[in-house]
Amino acid sequence: MRSGVVLLAFVAVVTGCASGAAAHPTANAHTTAPAAPLSAQIVLPSRTMTAGSQMSGRVVVDNNTGHAIHARACDGLFAVTLASRTYHPQAMAPAVSCGRTRTIPVGKSSYPVTVLASYLACSADGARAGLKACLPGNKRPPLPPGTYHTTLYQASQVVPAPPTITVRVTPSG
Repeated sequence: MRSGVVLLAFVAVVTGCASGAAAHPTANAHTTAPAAPLSAQIVLPSRTMTAGSQMSGRVVVDNNTGHAIHARACDGLFAVTLASRTYHPQAMAPAVSCGRTRTIPVGKSSYPVTVLASYLACSADGARAGLKACLPGNKRPPLPPGTYHTTLYQASQVVPAPPTITVRVTPSG
């Protein structure tokens, strides 16, 4: 690569199409406040990851607006990254330039995501410009052990930001 910087767009992080059929949420007899017209939630199978690993999760969207929502995205609508007190990735939102329209149906829908416990970018020319040096084969270095929080990126700003999830990254082997 000419610039010597390896920046991995959300190919590994970006998600695919919705899975699961639309369903109407059931009302709780003890709930007095109406459901938000549109909400999202990040769902992960674990709150712990090994440095350098990846974990499959999903973004669950509850669309109670009464109509489908159409958004432009190439590969997927959502991506989830990890950030910490000292690491704030400058993640690229999933690309919208290809012009594909994705639909979020009325009801509940689920979108797969992959969360990485590694840096999103590295420098093939050694550490420079605030980037860590790439590992052999231009592989991203693992995140240092510590406490991280999820961040949701969207191809088009269609859902409100969900609550973050705390994820603990542990040392590898």
